[in-house]
Amino acid sequence: MAPTPDETILDDDRDVLQLSADENSSLCTGCTRCCETVCVEIDAPRAPWEYDQWVWVLHHRNLEIYVEKPERWFLHIETRCEKLDHAGRCGIYETRPALCREYDPRNCERRAPLSDVSAWFRTAADLERWLAERRPSHWARLLAHREARENASAKAVPALVQIAAAAAHEPATRLPGVAARGAQPER
Repeated sequence: MAPTPDETILDDDRDVLQLSADENSSLCTGCTRCCETVCVEIDAPRAPWEYDQWVWVLHHRNLEIYVEKPERWFLHIETRCEKLDHAGRCGIYETRPALCREYDPRNCERRAPLSDVSAWFRTAADLERWLAERRPSHWARLLAHREARENASAKAVPALVQIAAAAAHEPATRLPGVAARGAQPER
C-alpha cells in the first residue's frame, strides 16, 4: 500500500521553511493546538518566595506550569491566537511571525506527545502536593516562609511579579527590571 501524502511529508527531511503552505496546511488539518497555547520557559524555583509566587500564578485561569526533564520549567498559557479565523486557519499566514513560520508541525505534540514532561501543575494544589511529595525540604521551607510572613511586619520581599497601582492605561502588573512607560531607568 502506498503511503498517504501526510506520511510522505512526515518522513520528509526538508527544513520546515521549505514546506509549502499546502503541505503545512495538510499536516495541521483539524488541529489548531499550537495556535491556542503559549509556553514560556521560566527559571526553576528554588527559594520559598519563588514557589509562593508560582502558587499565586496557578490560582489564575488559563495558567499552568509544567516541568520537562532534566529540570526545565515552563509557564503554559491557554489562549487562542486572535489571528485564527472561524475555520481555524491563520488570517495572516503570509506575514505570520517567525516563531509561527519556523514551527514544524511534523514534530507537533499531536503526533509525538510531550514525553519529557515530568510534572504538570494545573492548580496551585497540584504544585503544593508535588512539593510535599517530591521535594519535602522545599515544602518545609515554603511553609516556614509563609509562617514567617504571617508573623512579620509587612516588609518587602523579592518578587517575580510586582503588583503596583494602575495609572491611567498602564498595566497593574510589573515584571522586575521593566520600567513603566516614561519612567527613567534605575541607575
